[in-house]
Amino acid sequence: MDRFISRTSKLIESSPTTSGTSKQSEGKCRFQKKEAIKFTKKVKISERALVASFVVSQMIANNMKVHTIGENLIKPACKEIVRIMIGDEAALEINKIPMSNDTITRRINDMSVDIKKHTVEKMKLSRFTFQVDDSTVTDGKCYMIGFVRFVDGDDIVNQFLCLKELKTSTRGKDIFETINFFFENNGISWSDYVGICTDGAPSMTGSIKGFVTLAKIKNPLIVKTHCFIQREALMIKTLDSELNSILINAVRIVNYIKGKSLKSRIFAEICNSMDAGFTNLLYHTEVRWLSREKVIARLYELKEELLLFFIEEENEEFTSFLEDHDWISKFAYLADIFQHLNLVNSSFQGPLENVLTSTDKLSAFQGKISVW
Repeated sequence: MDRFISRTSKLIESSPTTSGTSKQSEGKCRFQKKEAIKFTKKVKISERALVASFVVSQMIANNMKVHTIGENLIKPACKEIVRIMIGDEAALEINKIPMSNDTITRRINDMSVDIKKHTVEKMKLSRFTFQVDDSTVTDGKCYMIGFVRFVDGDDIVNQFLCLKELKTSTRGKDIFETINFFFENNGISWSDYVGICTDGAPSMTGSIKGFVTLAKIKNPLIVKTHCFIQREALMIKTLDSELNSILINAVRIVNYIKGKSLKSRIFAEICNSMDAGFTNLLYHTEVRWLSREKVIARLYELKEELLLFFIEEENEEFTSFLEDHDWISKFAYLADIFQHLNLVNSSFQGPLENVLTSTDKLSAFQGKISVW
């Protein structure tokens, strides 16, 4: 009996069925662990690819580039950089980042919706001020843009809120109805609207149908303020008649050359032959007051090239301007003073700027003028 039991136990231990089952179980466990590791790795890679896609989309939006640049330039460039610096296997991982035109558009829209959602939620917990204006772009369409400022804990938040197209007229009533519709759709209360900053346009400040008047019907406690930068920009538009004529003639010179492609090419060749720092002139845009300094400065830097061009063109009027030392000295004064005015204008802008800091800067500039 003892021998039988001993032999039987040995047979059971050496049985192929028992040992095979044990090995199969161990193999399945190892296989499942490997699959779990692969799955986790794939999930992590897809998460990183998603984050990378959003980061690239944000960079494209911030730099105002076309959405196809992600697929046509950024992704191939990144792939080549990684392939050269790290290796082919690492470069293959770049292919997992979605950067198609539709994907970039969708990412930007998702980020925009998320920012608006969080901004509106924070606005509802605090009172806010609103800055609104309308502007017509190059394609003739008119848009209303709004910025909001409110307190979030210990921080003062300055945030872009909305951009809406005004499809027909641009009256104060149209702007008010657009903002009112936006407020109602997002659950924003007019009672929390405590301050508004606008320019002095009739559509904004009109006593009967201006936006401010209609807004005060909703909340009579709204405080109206005038845009500090816009008031300063209006002030510097008033030039002495003699200096204003010099500015007008400078604009005429630019239009004379840039109005014809042939003249622009000839002037560019003259600039190249004289080793000038630039080969073209800049247009002056009346609505963009910062452009005056850039236009005047570029003209002054190319005054010798301009004189040669007009001598060859036999344009006696413009040649006489550039040969007149008195005209050139006043022209140089305009270039200099507009540069200083642009620096002041630019310093008024920014998220940390307020009426106190702007007043200090303007007072300091007035002090410099008295010294000059």
